[in-house]
Amino acid sequence: MSVGREQAERIAHLARLRFEDHELTTITEELNHILEHVEALREVGSTGDEGTTAEDLGDVAAASAAATRDEDADHPDTLVRPLDSFAPDWREGFFVVPPLPGTQGSDGA
Repeated sequence: MSVGREQAERIAHLARLRFEDHELTTITEELNHILEHVEALREVGSTGDEGTTAEDLGDVAAASAAATRDEDADHPDTLVRPLDSFAPDWREGFFVVPPLPGTQGSDGA
C-alpha cells in the first residue's frame, strides 16, 4: 500500500494542514515510509496465518503478560522501595505537591 500525492493532499486537507509543493512531496514520501513500517510490523506479528488481526496480537500480548505473573495474583507487584522513601514530601499516604506560583495559598500570591 502506498499514498500518492493526491491522497497526501487530501490527508493534509482533512488535518487542516497547508504545505508548499516541495513540502507535500516530502510528506508523501514520509507517509509512504510510515506505511512501509506498518506493513513490516504486520509481517512480524503474523503467525503464518495471513488473517492475523490487531485483536489477535492483543490476545498474544495479554497472554504473554499474564504468563509473567502468578495466576493467583490479585494485587500489583510490590515495589523494591516504598513510595515514601523517594517522595520529596509524603503525608498520610499521599504525595504533597506545593501550590503553583500565583495560585491561592502560594507564597507569591
